[in-house]
Amino acid sequence: MKRNWLATIVISVLIASLASPLIALPTSASEGNGDGFRIVPGAWYRLESDIITVLFPAGGRKPMFIWWYTGAPDQIYIVKYQGLIEYFAFEHPLLPLGTEYYRRLREAWQYRFEEMYIKPEEDKLIEMGQLYRWRLEYLWRVMSEIGKTWHSPYLPFNAGNWSLTDVENITTPEGKTIGISFAFKLVDLPAWMPKFQFAENNIMIKVRFYSETVEETIPETGYKYVVNAGEMKMDFVVSKWIWNIDAIKQLIQELNQETGLSIKVPEGKSRLALWVNLASINMTNLELAEDEPERIEEHSTASYVDIEDTREDIRENRTETAAEQPILASRPIVKLRFANETTTLDGFFRFVSSAEITDYPNPGDVNMVPVKAAYIAGGHHMRLFLGYPYFGNGTLEHDPSIGVDEASVDTTPKYTVEAPSGSEVTPTVIGAYIPPLFNPPLMIALIIVISAVAVALYVAKWKRKTPVNMVGTGTTG
Repeated sequence: MKRNWLATIVISVLIASLASPLIALPTSASEGNGDGFRIVPGAWYRLESDIITVLFPAGGRKPMFIWWYTGAPDQIYIVKYQGLIEYFAFEHPLLPLGTEYYRRLREAWQYRFEEMYIKPEEDKLIEMGQLYRWRLEYLWRVMSEIGKTWHSPYLPFNAGNWSLTDVENITTPEGKTIGISFAFKLVDLPAWMPKFQFAENNIMIKVRFYSETVEETIPETGYKYVVNAGEMKMDFVVSKWIWNIDAIKQLIQELNQETGLSIKVPEGKSRLALWVNLASINMTNLELAEDEPERIEEHSTASYVDIEDTREDIRENRTETAAEQPILASRPIVKLRFANETTTLDGFFRFVSSAEITDYPNPGDVNMVPVKAAYIAGGHHMRLFLGYPYFGNGTLEHDPSIGVDEASVDTTPKYTVEAPSGSEVTPTVIGAYIPPLFNPPLMIALIIVISAVAVALYVAKWKRKTPVNMVGTGTTG
């Protein structure tokens, strides 16, 4: 009997394993009716599929995206990449709490650093009398150097010229087109921003759109995630950022050695925030949005944004009366969805709650770091700030995306794709997606099969024993 049970279990597992492709394997990747989308170039590129329509600008303008569910063009969603803001992440009585999250009062202005770290030393020397006046000269020298080297904490993206790379097809090994890729790259900043010249050619947004749901893999870390059909996936990349703190670190160390002062520079305690605006308009304002994109927020009709399970009212402009609020959702992917008083709408913006940092000059040294987000209502639009840790002279890469939630979207991956790395823009399609052997549907099927066999064996055993006993009793009597 024990041998029979073992044989039964083995056979059940084999049967379930053979059945697993029928349970878990998606529709053949070769099936479909064409590319499933089309793209029309122009002053605004127009990408259309059955699920989503997306507009994005050419002509050197900053990255922004206007999109809607193709079946419901009356509700239009907008995301604008406003710029980068450097801010302090160290504790100090003059700064608000919440070091990891962006707050306006933490922006890395020159006067703020001087007030916190230079002024206290200056006051001490003044109290000590004229004997220490020569040390004051060193402090003034530091302040002068800060004025020469520190850049503004805010780099506005609309001040620069952005190149839009050629739109390239994403194709399978068999030659089928399943998406497109392109990138925005900051290539030039005006002469009146000389302290930001280091940012030229070091900031880009790589964009991918798939007409089929795929599973992307980051080759450097092995991290995997699903990108749904009709979702526009982006990689925000910043390289070789020059941090204000680093610009005077060596000078202050020399000053402390020469004078005996104790000015402390909190190393690695600066942060960088990506400022993103989320807005919504109706179709009647679409042409106006294309003609005057910097004024889109003035015409936004957005009322609420759902941050995971919390609904935030964004109708009032609180930027002058309140502080930015942190997003505390501890999930691998944080999703923000547009909403009205009663309903969550189709459009969403989401981001991965971790970012990839590649060391410089050691490109093989890659680490995942947490991303901290904060927001504030801007008056019928939301200002979102994605905060990244200090990454020195290396490269930061983060994954936001936009799209629409529609029941018609098949969320089962059809292909496995290797995400582009470094300066690459177009991903590599490895092949058709092969589901893991032990996935939830398979496990459920396996449990059902084994349970059914176990019950059948038990019933058979019970039935076999009962007749034998009855016959035996009758014969003896």
